[in-house]
Amino acid sequence: MQQVKNKLNILQSYDIEIEITHNPYDFVATDLFKMAARINKKRQFLFVSTVLGKHLAVRPQIPLLTGNLLAMMYYQRLVDQEVNSIPSIVQALKTFNEQDDLQRSMDACMTLPEETLFIGFAETATALGHAVFNTFQSNAMYIHTTREELPDFEPFVTFEEEHSHATSHNIYTEEPEKLLQAKRIVLIDDEITTGNTVVNIINTLRKKFPLVKYYTVLSILDWRSEQQQAVFKQLEEKWQVSVDFIAIMGGHFSCGGTPLLTSSPNRAMDCVAQDISLLPIKETGERRYYRSIAENGLENSEPYMLATGRFMLTSEQHSKQKDALQAIAKQLKKLRTDGPALVIGTGEFMYVPMQMAAYLGKDVYFQSTTRSPIYCTDHEDYTITEKIAFECPENNGVENYLYNVQSHPYSELFVVVERIANKEVLALFVKALQSVSNAKIYVVCMHEVEGE
Repeated sequence: MQQVKNKLNILQSYDIEIEITHNPYDFVATDLFKMAARINKKRQFLFVSTVLGKHLAVRPQIPLLTGNLLAMMYYQRLVDQEVNSIPSIVQALKTFNEQDDLQRSMDACMTLPEETLFIGFAETATALGHAVFNTFQSNAMYIHTTREELPDFEPFVTFEEEHSHATSHNIYTEEPEKLLQAKRIVLIDDEITTGNTVVNIINTLRKKFPLVKYYTVLSILDWRSEQQQAVFKQLEEKWQVSVDFIAIMGGHFSCGGTPLLTSSPNRAMDCVAQDISLLPIKETGERRYYRSIAENGLENSEPYMLATGRFMLTSEQHSKQKDALQAIAKQLKKLRTDGPALVIGTGEFMYVPMQMAAYLGKDVYFQSTTRSPIYCTDHEDYTITEKIAFECPENNGVENYLYNVQSHPYSELFVVVERIANKEVLALFVKALQSVSNAKIYVVCMHEVEGE
């Protein structure tokens, strides 16, 4: 393809020059991302995805379709034949129309020739990895890395992500012998910048999986330089494995200038907690009882959901868990009015609320809280103009953020939380939302079940 150069202004005198060298489906750059400044000395820029539902609200079908597209690109490469449904998925991502029947595209529809393990990277790509896995109806397992600490559970794998705001990743599984049946491993992240994280995890995984010789890395964006790509060719020979990269868009970039970041107030930091009522639900599917230790030392003994993939899911288990999510969504749908609704996930807990949002009907959006600190300003054409900050309701002691909620006229906000460490902390989050939105707020906690 013809190489395309874009010079984008991030903020004031801080610019990024992007050379797109790989774009097989002719996406415009802003179809996939916008730029923002990041409050992190290790890396002061951020590609803010417009298709993930992390930092920006999107229709829930968009990240699910993005995962579908990556899955089909992988399958196409694997079996060396075209997948006929790819053009319709690409078109839906470019010009989303909720009148279109997209459910068939988002359901499991392909069979893998051999057992494959899909691994999503926390926190941003937990749902993306799950959406990739969701495309396959057999011979697939899914697990995602986590930053959480489970003191009674020895991690199966631990590795580092140096540039991240939180660097340590753990993988916990109850069935290591099942994972070890994998013949291929697929790693999913939203963006590959240098490839260092991929090097770290493959170097760790190959010691756990000595028989696996085929690794694939799926990402929306791949910005590795030619030198960084050459590193992987050398590592393939050294490790005696194949490492294949598949991305929707790729190229190279360079930043110029320095972002002038002035202190901006975080909204709702001085809120006083009020009592909140949790919406009980009829079922949650299977649960796992492990205690975790939050970063402030507080213990949380509430159960995790099997449906997240944190402890591993097979295709068969995933199908059963989706039935439970549909039942929950049916219950929540009765609370909707005619206006737009926003479903809010928390941190790594993205796929379950995203999938529920997709079942809630029309005019529904999805977004997740994040621990990633993005600079916020009302500077003209800047990406992040509104921010609220609050303590993470599931991992107390960590500041979290939610962006660009205030300017959207939502009628309902559904805050979906997997497990609560402290109800007062959750109440502060709700109070922060109330300070920027007039919407009716419902809090859905996946361990508050009717009849228990």
